[in-house]
Amino acid sequence: MSRAYGRKLAIDRADLSLSRGRILGLLGASGSGKSTLLRAIAGLENIDSGSISIDGEVVSTPRRTTPPEARRVGMVFQDFALFPHLTVAQNINFGVKDRPNRDALVVDLLERLRLVDKAGLFPHTLSGGEQQRVALARALARDPAVILLDEPFSSLDGYLRAEVRDDLIQALRDSGTSAIVVTHDAQDAMVMADDLALMEAGRIIQTGTPRDLYRHPTSVAAARLLGPINLIEAEVRHRMATSVLGTADTDLPEGRAWMGVRPSDLALTTPGEGQAVRVTSVSDVGAFNMVRVMLGMQTLALHVSGEPPCVGDTITIAASPTHLRVLA
Repeated sequence: MSRAYGRKLAIDRADLSLSRGRILGLLGASGSGKSTLLRAIAGLENIDSGSISIDGEVVSTPRRTTPPEARRVGMVFQDFALFPHLTVAQNINFGVKDRPNRDALVVDLLERLRLVDKAGLFPHTLSGGEQQRVALARALARDPAVILLDEPFSSLDGYLRAEVRDDLIQALRDSGTSAIVVTHDAQDAMVMADDLALMEAGRIIQTGTPRDLYRHPTSVAAARLLGPINLIEAEVRHRMATSVLGTADTDLPEGRAWMGVRPSDLALTTPGEGQAVRVTSVSDVGAFNMVRVMLGMQTLALHVSGEPPCVGDTITIAASPTHLRVLA
């Protein structure tokens, strides 16, 4: 499906599917169209072509749009959008006011999201993580076919971010509800998602499992979305790409291409067994040292555990052929 604002395509022929009970991560830079796509699924944006179906029912076409409240979609916004004048229990109750046994359902959600002791409190007295759990409980209360989460961790930092993320994953798993999580953070996407879709300039550029996309990106744009990568010029001839770091099979047409290798996949070697490079910087980042080197006129980065080389040293590096990726 597509969505345009004047001449600008916010969503350009996006094609996605989500299996029941799975979490789909939608990863892209700011302005790539992620939130517009999420809002279209929720019924908050019209579409200009294509269609959207939820649980086998078509809910959006260019001519007909099912209103948001009739879609069985739960939405958790960046700012949580809790009602400030209602308590935690009342916020959750708002989502189930038309359902039978709503009191029992609210109690169940309070227990599942570990909010029983917060039931009588107002949102402004809660931490960011607690507010997020309330927003999720309110969304789950409607028994949605899918929950949409738009940058759910954007207001959280450090340890709290990881803790809240883990809580959210567990709550979604326990509920068995399908979910789409929009994020610009590769680590959040890798940790949360069963399946991942990479988005750039309104287009879905690659889909797959997080591990497959990290290890087997098909383009420079896809590779960069999932973390740092060294890019080296390569020449494609007879379905083989050749660079100074080695060769790799490819289906790309003959000519110039890029060969990518993650910093964690470059290794120090003994002299004579790799490419000689000069060390330009060494940074201790905790679990390893980030070492930057010059290969010809190009700067590369690699992770070194243990004792690092010194700035100015000449060292040799190599990459396993299985870690070299030919990129369009």
